[in-house]
Amino acid sequence: MDTRDRLTEVGNNIDLNKGTFVDDGKSLLNDYITTEELWACTSCNACVEECPVNISPLSIIMDMRRYLVMEQSAAPMELNNMMTNIENNGAPWQYNQMDRLNWKNEN
Repeated sequence: MDTRDRLTEVGNNIDLNKGTFVDDGKSLLNDYITTEELWACTSCNACVEECPVNISPLSIIMDMRRYLVMEQSAAPMELNNMMTNIENNGAPWQYNQMDRLNWKNEN
């Protein structure tokens, strides 16, 4: 719904300015949709299944998350930790490859 509201505002801006967009200082991210809302989504796909006009809100959410991570380096700490572990250890866990099976030796 926030995306629709922003698109309506942009369309009205273009109509008022004879076909050109005049920057109004607003953006979809942070002015309409907060980062907390983006990261709160569980990506369950229920919104896509229930949408009566076949819009895919999940793709918008994923694109906005991708923008935050790739362009602004603004991912939650948990996600940053996981990506660091993948980079260093080849897996999302904090253990290196040589130590991963140590749990089987515990009694």
